[in-house]
Amino acid sequence: MRRGTLSGTAALCAAVCFASVGPAKSPEDPASRLNHARSLRCTFTSSVATWIRSGHRTVEQTNDKGSAQYDNIDLAKGTARIIANAGAGDLAVWRERTFGSLWMLERTPSGNVVVTTVFPMYAEGTDEFVALEARHSMTGQIVLGEETYGTCRVSD
Repeated sequence: MRRGTLSGTAALCAAVCFASVGPAKSPEDPASRLNHARSLRCTFTSSVATWIRSGHRTVEQTNDKGSAQYDNIDLAKGTARIIANAGAGDLAVWRERTFGSLWMLERTPSGNVVVTTVFPMYAEGTDEFVALEARHSMTGQIVLGEETYGTCRVSD
């Protein structure tokens, strides 16, 4: 077999895999439902934080709770609005084309970056989407990297 080509069996397997995991077309399908959402209410329930203080790293798991409302989600314009405990702000938003995840990028007033991904997958036993949020920030000699888990429900 030449490099860069697939054998017949491998090609068939790849075709079946892509066909079975590609975005579905049903309106009740999570990817379609997420794609049509214009407002999401997200609740975050746990996180893992990596702190670096003066070069020394520690890792903590927390059960801190928080929530955010993502409104005016407009995929055509690539914009949305976040409303949370620290105020409101504008976001860049786009849909990942293969599976239909929703990506939202926020730059806080202090210049830090927050990336929120809402996946077209329901949390076990719910009709709420799985969400992950990543934050990176620095204050003086302290660096924080945090990954937070939550769920989002369509609220429009």
